[in-house]
Amino acid sequence: MLAHTLPETRFAITHASILDLDDLAPLFSAYRQFYIDHAPQYANHSQSREEARSFLAERLAVGDSRLYLARDAQGKAIGFAQVYVSFSSMALCRCWVLNDLFVLPDNRGQQIGEALLAQVEREAKATGVAILTMETSPENVPAHRLYQKMGYVREMGHLHFVRKLA
Repeated sequence: MLAHTLPETRFAITHASILDLDDLAPLFSAYRQFYIDHAPQYANHSQSREEARSFLAERLAVGDSRLYLARDAQGKAIGFAQVYVSFSSMALCRCWVLNDLFVLPDNRGQQIGEALLAQVEREAKATGVAILTMETSPENVPAHRLYQKMGYVREMGHLHFVRKLA
């Protein structure tokens, strides 16, 4: 099992499993609610905590994403990251999409987001992943700063298109 502990910040990062669902689901719901409240493109998305929990439970059961969970020194879940495996046809390589990153508001500023990103990067490199990608809303300026601080570069010249099927 992955375990990353930074003594100076007093938290640990582990791989989440189905056994962590009760701790992870409220974080996932809070993450989703942030975007529903702050990003106009998500305003009409479901706010159902039960649907969010079911979605997360399926990811954990099927194993089609990798979830990392940050806990404080008392074991309380305080943040998470979720990545999905993908591929780049242009770069001819495997890549990971860092789809979700969230830290509870009371725990921000303690380098938890940085540690989650660093853990994802270490594991990506160790498994032969060549590219990490992410997307965030234009309104989430604190996230932009964090990603740039961690070495991510905003890619210009691409347009993101979405067709909703349901």
